[in-house]
Amino acid sequence: PMAGFTNVAFRLIAKEVGGCGLVASEMVAAMAPEHAQHEERFRILTRNVPAEKPIAMQVYGKEPAWCGGLARRLADAGADMVDLNCGCPVRKATQSGCGVALMREPQRVEAILRAMRAAVPDKPVTVKMRLGANQHQRTVHEVALRAVDAGVDAIFIHARTGESKHGQPVDLEPVAEVKAMVPVPVIVNGSMDTAAAIRRAKDVAGIDGYQIGRAACGDPWLFRNLIAELKGEPPHQPSMAERRELLERHFDLILDLFGEHRGVRVMRKYTFFYCQGLPGVRQFRERFVRIQNRTDFEQVVDDFFTRLATLPNTTADKESSCATGS
Repeated sequence: PMAGFTNVAFRLIAKEVGGCGLVASEMVAAMAPEHAQHEERFRILTRNVPAEKPIAMQVYGKEPAWCGGLARRLADAGADMVDLNCGCPVRKATQSGCGVALMREPQRVEAILRAMRAAVPDKPVTVKMRLGANQHQRTVHEVALRAVDAGVDAIFIHARTGESKHGQPVDLEPVAEVKAMVPVPVIVNGSMDTAAAIRRAKDVAGIDGYQIGRAACGDPWLFRNLIAELKGEPPHQPSMAERRELLERHFDLILDLFGEHRGVRVMRKYTFFYCQGLPGVRQFRERFVRIQNRTDFEQVVDDFFTRLATLPNTTADKESSCATGS
């Protein structure tokens, strides 16, 4: 789950192009009944379609009753699995006691998960956590055991603490220890963007699966390529025509979700990821931030890819890597 990114448009792309096995929504905040999620916001966050199934939806909050109520609402909205966010390190989340701040309160995590389990007895309930709030508070073992006691069906672990930055080495030893302690599947997250990293996680921690976030933002082919490489098969190298077709497909999905006025602005962040590393991308970005409608989008994209077509294929292919790290 990635706030601002994993909407239905992005998830469909991950499924259609990459063959991602399980997609996840953006996190949805659990609020008091009198401050219930604005319906339009809730609709966008939870909108899902059959083509992306199965889908997990994530609860963000700290009050057991509210989280339980939201879990039921997400299940009724189409979630095939409901997950609790105990991993978000963003200051806005931690200052309110949510996200990875919950790792400081194992008893609260257990209470929340019990409420979610009671509210959703008919679908899997899971939890996404980190190793701890910081290096001095590594509570992953206790939180994992309490999560199992609460009835979770699987545990997702980002193998860094809340204070660790993206790009810093992951620590798989605590993940291996948790895996040996619990009877439920353990899925690892954090820089699982190469076949070598996944093999190492399997060797060190005996993981049951892996989760990818940031690395897929501009490279939705990543999922299928990792599967291929793990099988010893060559990865797919998308052509410029495929990249353009995917960019246009993603734009159509975004407009359908947000409408033209907001959609062109939402699309900017995805476009920058898609075109990262390509020749002339700086000028492309400068023009793209000024687009106002579909016509502008089509003109800017056509100019950019027409220019790329004049360059030697080897140059474009060599500079077309879009992986950014999960």
